[in-house]
Amino acid sequence: MKTKLRYAPQCSPSVGVASLLDEAWRLGPFVPPFTFSAFFSPEDTLLCVCAADAARYLSSSAAASDRTRRPRRGFHVAELTSGSGLVGLYLLGRDCNATLLGLDIDGDAKRVAEQNALLLGLAERARFAQADLWSASTLQLLEAEKPQMIVCNPPYVPEPPGTRMQLEAGAGPNGTAHLLRALELTELVRPDTLALSWCSLSDPAGIVRAAEARGYELNVLFVTAIADGEYSGTVHSYLRDLGECFINEQSETLDLIAPDPSARFSYLLLAGAFRRRGHSRDASAVPAVQQICQDFARDGVPALAAANAPFPVHCSVLNRWDELRLRVMLHGEVVRPVTRAE
Repeated sequence: MKTKLRYAPQCSPSVGVASLLDEAWRLGPFVPPFTFSAFFSPEDTLLCVCAADAARYLSSSAAASDRTRRPRRGFHVAELTSGSGLVGLYLLGRDCNATLLGLDIDGDAKRVAEQNALLLGLAERARFAQADLWSASTLQLLEAEKPQMIVCNPPYVPEPPGTRMQLEAGAGPNGTAHLLRALELTELVRPDTLALSWCSLSDPAGIVRAAEARGYELNVLFVTAIADGEYSGTVHSYLRDLGECFINEQSETLDLIAPDPSARFSYLLLAGAFRRRGHSRDASAVPAVQQICQDFARDGVPALAAANAPFPVHCSVLNRWDELRLRVMLHGEVVRPVTRAE
């Protein structure tokens, strides 16, 4: 019998920012025997799921308002760097008319995603292919699919010159290589919406600027503060000197994010729902994203409680203990609610 996902909503009342665990209900279908690919980061995957849900709503709104487009059957989603296929399969579960094309350079990830689609009863509406983002085959597959939404939750850790990280982590000297390539592809296939995830280590405002240059505006933003991890921690000294990298090393923030204590620094995960711009251009979202990251680097988690932007911003925290809870949930163990007395 499949173990049901249970969680206790958490919060950080002292700073007025909720825990990302409040969104964990979205991952209910993805407990064992659902399988994850070799590297799985539940926190940025969950945040990307939130952005994908928002982008799905934007796609529906775009279809309803654009009566000049030829009607199309179904809702076509393409997930780049798809891994286990979780984000795309989540969208299929939310829309019975959706189809999914998942692309990943890792052949093992392709096989895992196909097994997961079978497990969830979604195989008839999902197909996966092994493809490099920079290959001609990727563009050909996307042009044939004509997706209304592109999802990308890619590697984002900056790689110091002369080093090469594992496939699932490194993303070039500035940590933006995969996202910038994904945005090049969107300019060619022109989906209605995008669901992208990135982080404050990797020129966060620059990603929004690049999306706007290709005709997409940030409509909804999700932000979570987390502690450094296995890969990000190995490049700590490099990050300190990297331009447009925003981390917080203050003891007050680290005590909140990693009460074990184990963190060297904290940074922000970001995920956004982007919509293709019409003839009228809204104000750029770049200054707001830049300000959120700068304020966090200066003031830590309390800055998220005061985050302000001309679009919806959902801020949260995932400390080490809640991160552990999230991982336990996704491996099928029942987690009982934590009481105040504990």
